[in-house]
Amino acid sequence: MAAPLSKLIPGIVGEAFRRRGFVEPVLATGWRDIVGEDTARHAIPVRIEFPRGSRSGGTLHIRVEGAHAPDLQHNAPRIVERINSFHGYAAVARLALHQGPVQTQMAARASREPAGREAPEIGGVRDPRLREALRGLGTTIRDDSE
Repeated sequence: MAAPLSKLIPGIVGEAFRRRGFVEPVLATGWRDIVGEDTARHAIPVRIEFPRGSRSGGTLHIRVEGAHAPDLQHNAPRIVERINSFHGYAAVARLALHQGPVQTQMAARASREPAGREAPEIGGVRDPRLREALRGLGTTIRDDSE
């Protein structure tokens, strides 16, 4: 019997995300839904640092393309609120922005993937957004294990 993908992802990617400080993988996998398409194109979550002994009130480190940093900084309170609403508790208290390439990093990952090859499990996914999210997730996991 097939299990819903939402039930399988935490067990599959949980450890890789925990190594990067993501207690809940939903922040990384749902980033585009949390911050919106435009922000997600120019900024990516890198890790969360929590105060010692706590799993709330953390600092979310975000890599952002230089020209978009002022806009992200201006919208930081809204982004923190959306992240916490998405999680259902005050996981993040503030954002720490680090300027760096975002599109370049994604393009580099895509160029390392063999053209025309796709995991059989992804090939059957009809929704193009879900298929792309799964492809990116697989690349992240592979990069973490290298």
